[in-house]
Amino acid sequence: MKGFLYIDDDKIGEVDFSIIDESMGGMGGNLIANDNYKKYQKTIQQHFEKQGISNVNKFNFRIVLLEDNTELKPEGGIGVTDSADFDEIYVESVGLDTETINKIKNAL
Repeated sequence: MKGFLYIDDDKIGEVDFSIIDESMGGMGGNLIANDNYKKYQKTIQQHFEKQGISNVNKFNFRIVLLEDNTELKPEGGIGVTDSADFDEIYVESVGLDTETINKIKNAL
């Protein structure tokens, strides 16, 4: 299921999410970054170098589903993995409720 990733009100890219751990309410996918992402990329990569991930404790990451404009509220947060050594940027989220996980699963 496609969704948009935001930092505050800045849309920083699109993600095609899939379920990565149903029991934990987890989903993830690669970010197709837009030009806004470049404003944050260096800092996100620094978080990755220090902690292995940049998360909601560092930025106000938000996910909004493309299908119905629903903003997700994952209990476990949202994280972005972006290493300067690789071209892929990975977004993951855990702690989604069963209804949301089923909605994403059924859309795949």
